[in-house]
Amino acid sequence: MQRWLPALLALALAGCAVHPPVRELAMPRPYAHAIGGATFLIGGSFEPGRSPDGNSLILYGTEGALVIDTGRHPEHWTAILQGLRGINMAPVAIFNTHWHLDHVSGNPALKAAYPGIKVYGTSAIDRALTGFLAASAEASRKDLAEGAIPASAVPDVEGDLATIARGAELRPDVIVREGGDLLIAGRPLSLRVANHAVTESDLWIYDAAEKRAIVGDLVTMPAPFLDTACPEGWLTALDAVAASGAEQVVPGHGPILTMAEFGAWKAAFGDFIACARGSGALETCSAGWLTGAKAFLMGDKRAKAMADYYGELIRSGKLDGYCRA
Repeated sequence: MQRWLPALLALALAGCAVHPPVRELAMPRPYAHAIGGATFLIGGSFEPGRSPDGNSLILYGTEGALVIDTGRHPEHWTAILQGLRGINMAPVAIFNTHWHLDHVSGNPALKAAYPGIKVYGTSAIDRALTGFLAASAEASRKDLAEGAIPASAVPDVEGDLATIARGAELRPDVIVREGGDLLIAGRPLSLRVANHAVTESDLWIYDAAEKRAIVGDLVTMPAPFLDTACPEGWLTALDAVAASGAEQVVPGHGPILTMAEFGAWKAAFGDFIACARGSGALETCSAGWLTGAKAFLMGDKRAKAMADYYGELIRSGKLDGYCRA
């Protein structure tokens, strides 16, 4: 695996249970469109040869709008700004589900456009800026100097380096340490915190009025992005989502899921983790993911390479440190 920045830029270039059938899914469209309940989805992207953008959402209440996650590329956060202007309502808050760059890089642009906006998130980004992101940036600068990064990927790598250099601007204004109910912009939401899951501390949101769980990278397609994850903590977080009362799940990457579809994704994820934690051939784990998660892969040919890579990360114990405080 090349030593590039998070979210599998390298792969962007490049025995399990039987689960109930679900519909074949398609990626969300890359612009703001209504999904019901005064909520708009700005679909993420994971184009070949480029780093991904995570899904973003705009929610509006009686006293303003809220943004959940802000993407990586300028065209993504421009779509967020266009969506806000389309509903003619200023945002009062950004919620970051976690610190991965494809979910927080648009924070400075939105704060510049709306100076009064406040960012809510966990404190996990503090350790990431001095640890994972700092190490990734150092390795990427070296790879750039050595010409080890394909020319098509250089703009993304340089963009991520520029974002990391502005790391202080990515930090939340309001630290969320524990879950709880919140009324913001006149809209009631329930904040949930998952520790040692996708990152050291993740935020997901339950919108009780819509029975909708907005879970960030607790659900991703075409594979679980385990780069900074504790697999067992992730499984615990998925159990909490399943018990939330939600009827719909908005993932960090990929289309919206019914609870039946979420259950199938969750089962495939659990099978993959159990297989990779075992002693059998890792190829079996990858094959199991491709079978169990077939409906969610959307024909993405990178899924097997991603499953191979993450299976090895789990088997090698390289992720175990993320399970400790």
